[in-house]
Amino acid sequence: MASLQSNSNGNLFEIKTIQAAAFRTLIEALKEILTEANLEFDHTGLKVISMDETHTVLVYLRLHSDRFNEYYCPQKHVLGINMIYLFKLIKTIGNSDILTLYLPASNPNKLGIRIENADKATTTTYLLKIFDTNVEDIQIPGLNFTSIIGLPSSDFQKICRDMNGLGDGERMEITSSGSELIFKCMGDFAEQETIISENQSNMKVTRNSKTSEIVQGVFLLKHLVLFTKCTNLCPSIEMYLKNDYPLIIRYTVANLGEVKLVLAPLRGNTIVEKTK
Repeated sequence: MASLQSNSNGNLFEIKTIQAAAFRTLIEALKEILTEANLEFDHTGLKVISMDETHTVLVYLRLHSDRFNEYYCPQKHVLGINMIYLFKLIKTIGNSDILTLYLPASNPNKLGIRIENADKATTTTYLLKIFDTNVEDIQIPGLNFTSIIGLPSSDFQKICRDMNGLGDGERMEITSSGSELIFKCMGDFAEQETIISENQSNMKVTRNSKTSEIVQGVFLLKHLVLFTKCTNLCPSIEMYLKNDYPLIIRYTVANLGEVKLVLAPLRGNTIVEKTK
């Protein structure tokens, strides 16, 4: 086995970014979905592929090494991290802070976190305990989605919040029909339907099918509400829809990379049919 290489600072890997606030927002959102996750560092960047405890939601995160201000990681390292504890350490990061993550060769059982602010001339360093990893071999097949929809992330957040306020509205039905995107939800005291047309609200539909097939799925609303915690990462999202397939919602993480949140559909009938 090859010996581990450290840099001049004595670290097995060391990555630095001025986009610390975006990283904080990312972890703030992901901690609501994943209590623990394996962070995989290698020469290409930082990757997380993990499912939530219910095996209903899959998180795919990819941050590219060439998008960081500094990136040193000659060998692969997989670190088991408690996401809640990680967020507690970085939640005070401001827009002008610089974030460095590193793995000390002298203490490889802890993740180093350094937060610097040049204006205030402050440096704060943490060492976060890592746990033994149980790596799941999760394969993501390539799919040709019928509809790819782009819309403002704030609009999607508002729709999810509004429908979540209907009381016991557990499910959301999403339909892509022609140039329209339709959201439906039935709560315990009201029902809601929101239609977004392609010529409104900067919504754009790309269809990979020559047919006029209606693409539809029903999903747990509580998970979609959690997804919208990523809203502040970027002004717009991409939504990937295909009948009888999981829904994928893609957010960009500043210019560092992307996070895709994958939600399994509820099998069976539509929301309307369920009420009959």
